[in-house]
Amino acid sequence: MTLVVSDISSHGIVMVGDSAVTLKYQNKIEIISDALKINYSKRLNIGVALWGYASIGKDRLDYWIDSFLKNYNESDVDIEAFGEQLAFELNSILSKSGLTWSDMVCGIHLTGFKGDLPCLYHIHCGHANEPSHELRLYHDFPEDKNWDLKYFKQILDNGFIHLRNGFHPLFGPLFDSILEYSKSLKINLNISFPLNNLQSRFKFYKLLVKFVAGVLPISGIVPSVNDKLSAIAFTKDGLKIDERLPLIRNTEKGDSNMKCYF
Repeated sequence: MTLVVSDISSHGIVMVGDSAVTLKYQNKIEIISDALKINYSKRLNIGVALWGYASIGKDRLDYWIDSFLKNYNESDVDIEAFGEQLAFELNSILSKSGLTWSDMVCGIHLTGFKGDLPCLYHIHCGHANEPSHELRLYHDFPEDKNWDLKYFKQILDNGFIHLRNGFHPLFGPLFDSILEYSKSLKINLNISFPLNNLQSRFKFYKLLVKFVAGVLPISGIVPSVNDKLSAIAFTKDGLKIDERLPLIRNTEKGDSNMKCYF
């Protein structure tokens, strides 16, 4: 399990994720902390957040994504074409694994800009109310909501939109409670939490992900979310905050039957 959150607003895009990797072999489980679940391409001005099944052939999803971002050759950057190609190439590898799609449920938050407005897409294996299937690109915000650009801009100007995956059952109630706490701070103490800017939203999401990571060990739950985070914030003009962890490839060959999960 993991926790990744991707947020869009009038200020730009924030993406935050932990670094825990759950390794499963037969009845054994090991957790390490070296995943790069948040990555970004300066050339494409596109961000990705990774969750779920992470064994991609003989590679690991974050290693594979890093290479894909560096080697993507289209000069005319179109986030939809990028997402479709990403899903196609991953499906080509995963379909040869011999596993069912329900065994390989995973997803990728995909963020970028169309004109001046941010968009938040999601490549995944199906919604909770449908059988698992191959990876498909979903245009969550704004297209799948059937919002015209004027209405979408109004939402961004007056608030925010985010996706969260992994340990979202813990994150969701926390986030709702924090919004109420934020309202109380404003009413009673005239404190704005977070402030209405990109840097503050960036710190806000880091704080919440770290809080969830702290809940697990205190509650006696396997710490499959940790507080060693990768996080970025960017606008249509490029990267503004870069706190990605270094990508360190583990060159030791593990058992071929061991599976990785973010």
